[in-house]
Amino acid sequence: MTFVSLSFVAFLFVGIALFYICPVKYRWLVLLGLSVWFYAQSNVAYLPYILLSTLSIYLSGVVMGKFWTEQEEKLKAEGLSKDEKKSIKEKGKKKRKAVLIAALVLNIGILCTVKFAKFFVGPINSLTAFLGGEGEFSASSIIVPLGISYYTFSTVGYLLDVYWKRYPHENNYLRFLLYAIYFPHILQGPIARYNNLGTQLKGELNFDLDRFMKGVQLLLWGYFKKLVIADRLNIFIDGVFESYDSNLGLINVIAMVADAFYIYADFSGCMDMARGISDIFGVKLELNFERPFLATSVPEFWRRWHITLGAWFRDYVYMPVSTGAKLKELNKKLKKANVSKSVSRVILVTIPVFITWILTGLWHGTGSTYIVWGFYYAILIALSTAFSDDYQSFLKKHNVKTDTLSWRILRIIKVFCIFMGGRILTVPGSLSKTKIVLQSIVHNINPWVFTNGTFWKYSELDSYGVIIAVLCVALLIGVDLIQEHLGEKSLRDRIGEENLFTGIILTVALAVAVFVYGIYGSGYDAASFVYMGY
Repeated sequence: MTFVSLSFVAFLFVGIALFYICPVKYRWLVLLGLSVWFYAQSNVAYLPYILLSTLSIYLSGVVMGKFWTEQEEKLKAEGLSKDEKKSIKEKGKKKRKAVLIAALVLNIGILCTVKFAKFFVGPINSLTAFLGGEGEFSASSIIVPLGISYYTFSTVGYLLDVYWKRYPHENNYLRFLLYAIYFPHILQGPIARYNNLGTQLKGELNFDLDRFMKGVQLLLWGYFKKLVIADRLNIFIDGVFESYDSNLGLINVIAMVADAFYIYADFSGCMDMARGISDIFGVKLELNFERPFLATSVPEFWRRWHITLGAWFRDYVYMPVSTGAKLKELNKKLKKANVSKSVSRVILVTIPVFITWILTGLWHGTGSTYIVWGFYYAILIALSTAFSDDYQSFLKKHNVKTDTLSWRILRIIKVFCIFMGGRILTVPGSLSKTKIVLQSIVHNINPWVFTNGTFWKYSELDSYGVIIAVLCVALLIGVDLIQEHLGEKSLRDRIGEENLFTGIILTVALAVAVFVYGIYGSGYDAASFVYMGY
């Protein structure tokens, strides 16, 4: 059951009714029941995984909280010397670290096992045959729980925050389970922080008409992005890339442009649905996209795209590595070796960036294409970070005007092309197919594909479908430009400032557009959100 299935629509209507009929103090239990039911509907076999994960993290948090309390009580004793206080802190940290490592090994181990086990199918079968066993293990027998990357990252982030004492641990397991399994964000995120989502779910969830209506509008906008834009573009993209014809040069370029808008509309559309549904229940989820195609640099792009994933890797990987003892020790060695400051800066920036982006690549996928994808962005971001000052000095020295609209547009186009370059590494499915696509783009740019029938042969969209797709992408860009102009104020807030009639008309128009122009049919898979497999 996914957001775009009819069964989910029925589930949502019933869930909203039950939620608002129930007394306020018990509404969190309704959300818990709805979330467990939603998750079990996908596959009841997934439940033991998330229950084991949440229970182990919850208990670890409770134990670490107990150790923190014990440490504080011991430090209150009178007459303690500086060395005695230091000893108490070191012993407390050692005990908390042991609990942390055990919980991380279990939960990251489960995540890695289900994501990487397919690579061990061959060796396992060979060993079984060698030992005289019967039967054959297959990749299809590996259970990959729904949303495992998302709930694992959310709960591990909570545990690390408790370890660092950023906020207190949760004492109620059911409330912690709700935080992890909360159904609007379990499919594709956002990766929620406990001090945000968990705190809201513990508060009073009252009905607010304005928030409810804005939630409905955002939900419909998400449906529009997914069903009208993304799934229509995907028909064209699949038609082109299924052939991997080396003579499709210009068509491949157009397909890659379409693919960039496809994944944006698909993923951000799901996020809009999640946030809209959550708004209906009175809970505000974190923003996961902030008009990424208007970014003017690669680091800025990743601060706008999949924001919660980037923030997670920044807080729990990049910062601990870049400020850790190992890197500080390396910095001292570089100084002793009289390595120049510029070279040292490059080295010290490159290491945490590469570690972060290789892990980000592995989060997205387990093949060699995603490892190369991780290296691709690691190199770009490391260069951008290490030589930012030098680049600015170069521009200033040559009197390049960087505060003009034309310069901003050029930078936006550059970042968009870099993003397409990253997609070319992963969309074809293998590096050998990526090579075919790149060779086609470089060697076979043929404008006649639009007049000799080649374009229509491979696109699988008729002229009407192409026109609708182009107009919808233009609308998507237009909305992003308007929102960028509005700044802190959301477009929904701006619409809310108009009279009620205007808001109703726009909401109805959006609903009609989804029903009339959405992609449906016997060959359509409404369950296939692109980021559900992570």
